[in-house]
Amino acid sequence: MTHARPDLSTTFRSLVLACALLAGLPLDAATEAWQSHAGIREAAAEAVRGAAADTDGSIEVVADSPDPRLRLPRCEDPLKAVLPAASRLAGRLTVEVSCAGNRPWRLYLPVRIESSRPVVVAARSLTRDTILAPGDVRVAKLGPGVSAHGTLTDPAQAIGQRLRRSLETGAPVSVALLDAPIVVRRGQQVTLEALAGNFAVRVAGVARSDGALGQLIEVENGSSGKTVQAVVRSERTVEVLLR
Repeated sequence: MTHARPDLSTTFRSLVLACALLAGLPLDAATEAWQSHAGIREAAAEAVRGAAADTDGSIEVVADSPDPRLRLPRCEDPLKAVLPAASRLAGRLTVEVSCAGNRPWRLYLPVRIESSRPVVVAARSLTRDTILAPGDVRVAKLGPGVSAHGTLTDPAQAIGQRLRRSLETGAPVSVALLDAPIVVRRGQQVTLEALAGNFAVRVAGVARSDGALGQLIEVENGSSGKTVQAVVRSERTVEVLLR
């Protein structure tokens, strides 16, 4: 004995019919006013925008369209859209859209969230300890599911900084990935200066650690042999801060 394979479209229609019967919906499409799919999509998208507190338009929310064969009664009340508890507002999630009118219904609609905020990204593959030049970075929009936390919006914020780890092309450049470049190296001869009003005292010294601009490092005083802490002011000068 052979069995005919079920027609999937027929199965779907039967499922919709069964749901309509359970919900008490009328089956005569000719006399029904249907809820617009555009309204359902907008309700879902607006719920996500509200949850994200998107006051500056920094994200783009796109809700999928319901199946075109789906027919739901027009809701007399405003549609209600609810996000799942503890939803991560990035990438894709599913929003529950429902009607609480005389003929209630509910459905679940996938929604895609993309950031439209311009951020600084790597213009090419970059290795650790690269001192970033203008051609190393560019401005782009974040892809879906990528966090914008700590990212930069102006390439000037990254140029001249040192990368703490390697980056692939298109990867966001964040504050946590950058260090000021090292300008003084351990063992380097430097000028150790102390400033007091209009007076300055300068002696030769030797750096005992690497240092970036503005960083506090240890320096050996060439005259006394004592080690003091000084702020890196340039590639050759460090300053002892007098209290």
